[in-house]
Amino acid sequence: MKLSFLPGELDLSDEQGEFVVRVQGKEILRTRSKQTALSKFNALRRSMEQQFPAREVTPEEKKELLKSIFNEAMLADVARRPPKKRSSARGTRTFGG
Repeated sequence: MKLSFLPGELDLSDEQGEFVVRVQGKEILRTRSKQTALSKFNALRRSMEQQFPAREVTPEEKKELLKSIFNEAMLADVARRPPKKRSSARGTRTFGG
């Protein structure tokens, strides 16, 4: 499991059976309890959401984001298509007598 809150550089990850909560790369909590780690992560995230409020995306940012999503989808579609089959013009003619 891996959770992140990017504006505050908050991460929760599962490392070798232990759950680790980090803020800006510094370890805040290491526990085997998933519930404890999640509650600490969510508490920190809620406090950070007040420090880093969400902002509206500008029309230019939306346009660029949609353009990049569209381009990725087109590239994935092209890569997914099977190659065109080549028609073989190698008809065999037998001349018998």
